[in-house]
Amino acid sequence: MFEEILKDFKDFIRKKGLKYTSEREEILEEILSIDGHFDVEELYQRLRQKNKKISKPSIYRSLPLFIEAGYIQEVYRHEGHSHYEVTINKTPHLHFICLCCGKVEEIIDPELERLIRTKEAEKGFKLLTYHLESFGICETCQKVGNYHPRYGRKG
Repeated sequence: MFEEILKDFKDFIRKKGLKYTSEREEILEEILSIDGHFDVEELYQRLRQKNKKISKPSIYRSLPLFIEAGYIQEVYRHEGHSHYEVTINKTPHLHFICLCCGKVEEIIDPELERLIRTKEAEKGFKLLTYHLESFGICETCQKVGNYHPRYGRKG
């Protein structure tokens, strides 16, 4: 499957008039091996552990290309930095994001997918990606009580 994605990515890069690099390939390969959400720091550390000489600026420059190509999406921002997930063959789902601690729970429900697919067909729309977020206070933070009931984290 990676070879197919790689071929598609090479075509995408060429059509944009950009240079294909082994760095971008290594970043994409690592991203596709991640199960769940990731941020730039986590991705950078994973690449370093594999002795890849890829800089953070290279990662930051590559991510918008991977988003535009439809391989990943930004799923949420927490404390000033973005978190991403792979979108290839991903079931539509919802993110519950705690405004206090930043915890993210993925909600995967066949009823949610059915609703999205029904609306997609009704509108004659071809779903390429999705982004469903709900913000609130997780059960743990509610128990601790250190949050503003309307705005999340107390200052």
